Amino acid sequence: MVVIGGGEPTLYPNFRDLIAYIDSLEIIPVIFSNTVLMTEELAGFLYKHNASVMGKLDSLKPEVQDYLAGREGASEDLRQGLGNLLKAGFSKPAGPGELRLGVSFVSNKMNLEEIEEIWHFCRQNNIFPNMEILTPTGRANDELEDKLLTADEIKEYKLKLLEIDRKYYGYDWLPYTPITASGCLQHLYSLYINIEGNVRPCAPTKLDEHPALRVGGEYPYNVNKMSLREIYDSDLFTYVRNIDKVLEGRCGNCEHLKECIGCRGYAYSVGINSGVDPLKALRMECQQCFK
Repeated sequence: MVVIGGGEPTLYPNFRDLIAYIDSLEIIPVIFSNTVLMTEELAGFLYKHNASVMGKLDSLKPEVQDYLAGREGASEDLRQGLGNLLKAGFSKPAGPGELRLGVSFVSNKMNLEEIEEIWHFCRQNNIFPNMEILTPTGRANDELEDKLLTADEIKEYKLKLLEIDRKYYGYDWLPYTPITASGCLQHLYSLYINIEGNVRPCAPTKLDEHPALRVGGEYPYNVNKMSLREIYDSDLFTYVRNIDKVLEGRCGNCEHLKECIGCRGYAYSVGINSGVDPLKALRMECQQCFK
């Protein structure tokens, strides 16, 4: 169960109770945190309760990290939090491939020259490198549009990282997936619930914000109005779970469909920004792919 928050989840007053409850059900809590509030004591609590943690590290340069985070001093705080997680033992996997710590970093023009260094840092510390591509939504669309990478720049760094993994770390992976070294198939199996109770396929697929999907002016797929079972079985979310069967362009006839359906959140954001209706936007070909 991923606890990603409508912001920083560790700010939630009942955060520890929530984690302990998830753990008591023998479900693994996966925490997405900027690690700014990650004290040694909190890191120890999360380790004890079988949690996995996805931190944040967009840059090793303080001035770049602070700019991308939108707050001066953010770099120092999140690096200290990451250090506390390492001290707690999160960099010591129980077995091969059983990593409990990751860092999310978004490739863009400001950190392009650092990507290889960050990748080595992650691999050498048993940290899963969750490298994503800047998605044109929210602040990224409003303030960071000029930081988006070109398709050629993305292709070049992905192939370089694949070469590094093969040469130094014994990993081999499909270079076309939206998350570097890892495909994302969450539209086929998961539900994302935001802070208001609205349900989406994933965080950037903001179906609840589109007027075409409102009924009587309100988005109906909300846990305060419908059960998760009703939402899961609805026509809209049945369509979403079968999106791999209706994908367009290169994605539609790709031989790697079992590993990758492209980034549906990115396709949705690009489509909506171009005036395409939400159902068509969801099935558009992934513009990040260079296959």
